[in-house]
Amino acid sequence: MYMEYYDAMPGGERPAPFVPQALLDDMALHSRQAQQLEHEVTAPDLLDESDEDMPFLIEGLLHAKGLACLAGSSDTGKSAILRQLAEDICAGAGHFLHFPLHTQHRSVIYVSTEDGRDATRSILRRQTRRYGEKKLHGLRFIFHTEDLLTTLSRNLSVKPADLVIIDCFSDVYTHDLKDTHKIREFLKDYFELADERGCCILFLHHTGKRTEDLLPSKNNFLGGQGFEAKMRLGIELRRDQHRPQHRHLCLVKGNYLPDLDKTHSHVLAFCPDTLTFTVTGERVDFTQLSRASEIEESRSKYITAKDLKESGRSYSEIADMMGLGKSAVGRLFDKAKKHGWDGAEVIEEAGD
Repeated sequence: MYMEYYDAMPGGERPAPFVPQALLDDMALHSRQAQQLEHEVTAPDLLDESDEDMPFLIEGLLHAKGLACLAGSSDTGKSAILRQLAEDICAGAGHFLHFPLHTQHRSVIYVSTEDGRDATRSILRRQTRRYGEKKLHGLRFIFHTEDLLTTLSRNLSVKPADLVIIDCFSDVYTHDLKDTHKIREFLKDYFELADERGCCILFLHHTGKRTEDLLPSKNNFLGGQGFEAKMRLGIELRRDQHRPQHRHLCLVKGNYLPDLDKTHSHVLAFCPDTLTFTVTGERVDFTQLSRASEIEESRSKYITAKDLKESGRSYSEIADMMGLGKSAVGRLFDKAKKHGWDGAEVIEEAGD
């Protein structure tokens, strides 16, 4: 009856139905809860998505998505080995060192902050002889890093890549390396970009001063826990102490790595002519890469030499008494000054 009355009114307009305030409040509550849950995924949903494990870019080593880093001290060949990885991916080599590669796009974006166009061109001419330029169309370089995140997002949306290499982290992160919060916030944006574009982003980074005297460790990376905690894989590249052309590839972080890989390095041989690395097949226990025991032995010898020196012995006499060469005694005192052992700076050779 009431509906017929309203239908007879001019314009046939009906008043809005009355809704109790309690019902409105309940509807608003459910709306807020729905917004809060919009980013959740249930376990059954995840299990229904795929039966496959997380895909790898480098089999058993580097995942196809996420963040990773390779770090080391100066002049270890960090850039060279990352360019080699980029070339192997783009050329469809099927492997990097002795690890199988699983590529989708055969494409890599290499962000170069330390080497410009001229330096990179010169290096590439030496390093790419094994492939030739025709196989490397997928290798793309970026030399301008202003608003880098936006540039990478745009370029990856137009042309996807398997890997983005940023050489190096400290040039694109301009804040204090001791500020853990800022490092994590900075890396969060890159993590989201890697996830959104379905690629891996690998940072070249540096280790702290004198860390080569310590065991290979993720704790050697500058930035400490704020940096390494965001990395799915962490690699430390360091020189061999006795063979100048050999390097140790140390896998210091990776939840899915075999125990052997976390305790033994892969020994690589470096070719200065082609700027490339090859696997020797040799594995070395991390404990043998620490110089702590060697330094302690040198310190013990220095203390003996210092006592003899203070008793009036010459370098020649000290050398004879300790079974060392005279130059070796001199090096002991030089090393003592370097490490600040027991007031070594005041010990001088008195006209010997």
